Amino acid sequence: MPRSRTRKSKRRSPSHARGGGVGGRDEWIGGRLLPPFFVEDRDEPVRPELVIWMDSHGLVVGQELLSPEDGEGALARTLLEAFERPLVGPRRRPSTIRVADRYLAAEVRAAVGRRIPVQVAPTPELDELLDAMVESLSSEGGIESRDESYFENGRIPPETVAALFAAAESLHRASPWALVTDDQVLRLDIPTFEVEGACITIIGNLGESFGVLVFPSFAGYLVFAALADPSSRPEGGRPDFGTSWLALDFERGADLPASMRREVAAHGWPVAAADAYPHVARFDHDGTPYPTRPRDLEIAAATAAAFSRFFAAHRGLFERDDIEPVCESYTVLDGVEVRLTAPAGPLPLDGDGAEVSASGPGPAGEGRPHPIHELDFALVTELEDFAFERFGDAWLGFVRDFEDPLIAVLLASPWSVFHHRVDRTTVLEAYLRSPPRVVSPVERGWLEAQRAAWLSVWEVVAVDPGKGLTLHDLLSGEERFVHESGASASLVLRDAVLGRVVDHAEGSFLCGMHPNPLPPWDAAEVVRRARGRLRRRRKVPVGRLRDEGVGRYLIHRWEEAVDWLDARAGVMPELRNNDGDLLLLTTDHFRVEPAGRPAVEARLAAMEGVDPSAGGDADPVYVFFPPGAPPPDDGQRTVLGVARFTDTSLRVDSNSVERADALRARIEAACGDDIRHRAREHADPTSDAAPFPPPGSAPAVPVPDEIVHELKRRHYADWPEHPLPALDGMTPRQAVRTADGRAAVDNLLKEMENQEQRAPGAAFDFSALRHALGLE
Repeated sequence: MPRSRTRKSKRRSPSHARGGGVGGRDEWIGGRLLPPFFVEDRDEPVRPELVIWMDSHGLVVGQELLSPEDGEGALARTLLEAFERPLVGPRRRPSTIRVADRYLAAEVRAAVGRRIPVQVAPTPELDELLDAMVESLSSEGGIESRDESYFENGRIPPETVAALFAAAESLHRASPWALVTDDQVLRLDIPTFEVEGACITIIGNLGESFGVLVFPSFAGYLVFAALADPSSRPEGGRPDFGTSWLALDFERGADLPASMRREVAAHGWPVAAADAYPHVARFDHDGTPYPTRPRDLEIAAATAAAFSRFFAAHRGLFERDDIEPVCESYTVLDGVEVRLTAPAGPLPLDGDGAEVSASGPGPAGEGRPHPIHELDFALVTELEDFAFERFGDAWLGFVRDFEDPLIAVLLASPWSVFHHRVDRTTVLEAYLRSPPRVVSPVERGWLEAQRAAWLSVWEVVAVDPGKGLTLHDLLSGEERFVHESGASASLVLRDAVLGRVVDHAEGSFLCGMHPNPLPPWDAAEVVRRARGRLRRRRKVPVGRLRDEGVGRYLIHRWEEAVDWLDARAGVMPELRNNDGDLLLLTTDHFRVEPAGRPAVEARLAAMEGVDPSAGGDADPVYVFFPPGAPPPDDGQRTVLGVARFTDTSLRVDSNSVERADALRARIEAACGDDIRHRAREHADPTSDAAPFPPPGSAPAVPVPDEIVHELKRRHYADWPEHPLPALDGMTPRQAVRTADGRAAVDNLLKEMENQEQRAPGAAFDFSALRHALGLE
């Protein structure tokens, strides 16, 4: 609603000295920022993103203002543009690149290849730049207009404002904040305005800022409640409340501009008190206000009118600690249906684990989380609130167990209340001992199941997409089928996860998992180190895995493995052909006069070590082999290069400069003046940028799955008999004769299975190979 309350603040300008190119090295810092303004050329105001690239001197070398449809790949796209046409300075490339998270790093690495190191680390320089932008806009446009209006320059019709004042007067006279606290939340549905599953909370119980807040979901409310307290947010950077929200609060008439007071008087809009002038504003997740729209006022008015009636009918609900399920529908604003449901969060479960609703018990709907997960989410949130109340900052010591607890929040959150100890106890144990905690039998049963859970390395041994996973604990040997619709859609066979499996009467559930799975080989190293610490070569008792120290050790080793995996992904091995030459795809182009082509064809075919039959008689392809070398026993010969004709030229492809030079010399010596070298081009096979196909080249022909499968079958038929570097030069058949070698072969096969699952087409079945080696 009308006014954007922008506060001026003294902030530092971007630091131009930070990282200033020490030793001649130039680091570029990149990221995506949300500037404090909206674009209103659409039905819905859009807050564009701003992509920024800054060099180590604080100079902006690249930028792009994005609309929502332009967001994919924008960071990398702007970087490549800055390479060629920087906004400041000459054309250049940095020595290193820094971005704030792994997802941005992956996008950048895909664009620049492995030649420029990409570091994941905080980017405070960009935060300072955004702060300077906010301060500049505030100083230039922060002066409020003398003619502010409830009608927003005609954007909001008078009848909409009148409906808001009427509903707000009713709400203020009811004064629900005198009884209702901000944690007694209700679900809100307004089909007319496409509001579904929203959540409202009443504010003002502490005697200030009376009104109602509307959140897009219950989960959004929980995140907001956790982050609204400044002490719970990390220091530095811009605020992030995790969700947008709509606010209806009340102002003093004396604080309004005279133009708005005149509008109230002129239209006779009702006001309950001198400090009860309604104000509506919608905020983005960082607290930036959206431009006011009629729909915002309509939602606020409908919510206020419906809640006033709900509160009058069910006032007693809010006098009890546990709100019983109630659902009521009201028709307000001349035909708008509003449905309010208490409580807004997960509904309690009956004895059979079925969800209890206002219309009676029933199973959870198809496609929604299992009711156990909803119960768990609500209980963990309650335990976290209790931890703040009981232990204060001492509880926050759990964040030191993770490199970044926000990234690993799905594991860090349950870890903090079920495993991390404060004053020699866990949050759960303190909660259950703390009167007057009233815990229902269903809740107590779930909390006891959580108490019995343990953190371990679980391997995926079967996947039922959309339903669940069969997991094998690589430390204890336990195996479980877990109900998990989300992870079953992303994990594949032989992936390993660091997680907690909770056994309950309803089944087993994955409740807490590190966001980064590991491939088999890396997970096996974590398991090996854990067994060494525990001095257990065989199964580890579950009781030992429940120990906080063991869990913390697993977290540290897992995150080390994730970092090492990321580092390996950023280093491209040096590729060489079997002559020892550095691999560089090289193409030479020779001009051939049409009249001289028959002679050139004949001379090429007569050269030693050349096979002209690859393309057939009509369009021959000349394959060059080492001259004078006898064919090897396995029939596989080294191909030095391939030549083929176009209309007026001969194209010769090889995989190194050395081979290209040798082939050029041989061809020119054989063909004489009938050919003339025109050009040479290179393509780096280590680059992520795919080279364009040459003009006139045929498109790649997809190979049928059955042919691929047959080739794999032949390849793996004698795989057990081939010496492998990963097995210290032994064959798999030799390695399985010892316990350590058997484990190494097993992990190697798991790695191959895991890669097969992620490759396109039907995955190869390694069960016969495992059986032949005695691993099954």
